[in-house]
Amino acid sequence: MAEFNDNSHKGMVLMQQALKKYAEGDFESGDKDRDEANRYFDLASAEMNSEEGKISQLYGESRNFGLVYQVFEENLIDLLKRKDGKQIIKEFYDTIRKNKVLNEQFKVYDAFENFDNNDDVEHIISEATELIKRLDKKSVMENNNKLIDLIRKYNLNEYVEIPEEKENLYEAIEYIMLNKKSFNNIGNFIKSEKIITEHIKNKQKKQISEQLDFDMFKDKIEESGKEFDLNEEEKKLFQDYMNPKINNKELFENIKNETLKLLGETIEKSDESDRESWKTVNEDVKNMTYNEADCFTQCAKLMEIKETL
Repeated sequence: MAEFNDNSHKGMVLMQQALKKYAEGDFESGDKDRDEANRYFDLASAEMNSEEGKISQLYGESRNFGLVYQVFEENLIDLLKRKDGKQIIKEFYDTIRKNKVLNEQFKVYDAFENFDNNDDVEHIISEATELIKRLDKKSVMENNNKLIDLIRKYNLNEYVEIPEEKENLYEAIEYIMLNKKSFNNIGNFIKSEKIITEHIKNKQKKQISEQLDFDMFKDKIEESGKEFDLNEEEKKLFQDYMNPKINNKELFENIKNETLKLLGETIEKSDESDRESWKTVNEDVKNMTYNEADCFTQCAKLMEIKETL
């Protein structure tokens, strides 16, 4: 993307010069500057539309590790549905584990993105940036390309939506990792450290808010349990569903698998007259798929079947 940016900048400067000369009545010189500007714009366009340009648009000039990793993670659910999915996942993570440059990047990105410390965040982040092992841009780009090659080799979806806040975070981490702090770049370092610090503070605020909501909900569950005579298992479902630390999709899958196991045992033991009915229920449960909006209703339905069994 460096070449694209350079050509685009030169084209803009020349076009501004051309417009100024037109305004002054110097049409001949204005035409020359305009033609030269168009030449640079054509070069920039060719660069942007090349394969390298397209990769740079998706992952940045240095093939940002955070963006590459996020693209892969967004494909995990679809991969688990593929016959070769588990092998692809293993190959991707093995590539990171066995590669020094990729492994170093993983540790840095993971440390900053999932930082969990309530002490003086600004001071800790500032100190942490001094401890990071600096990597050279060429080496980072070459090794990150190995992960992009895997993503493309297995036809994974590269056009996933990544929130702007995450993009900014990944770019800030990349800047700190590729540059050594000096008087010439102190402003960019402070800006990058601030972005990382804000990410961590926002994450901490969110965790506190979610915990408060969960604690309040737990109290309401206890009250509801007394009022509507909910049993302990039903109260636990409410609590698990609202717990920010529990993945609702995993909650659904666990209850579904437990229900299918019980149904299998029931079908084996049931009489011929009841077996077909249980088989129909078993098929209905097998066909149930996770739906975020209806997760609680789905789990409650499955629990009802479990209780019947």
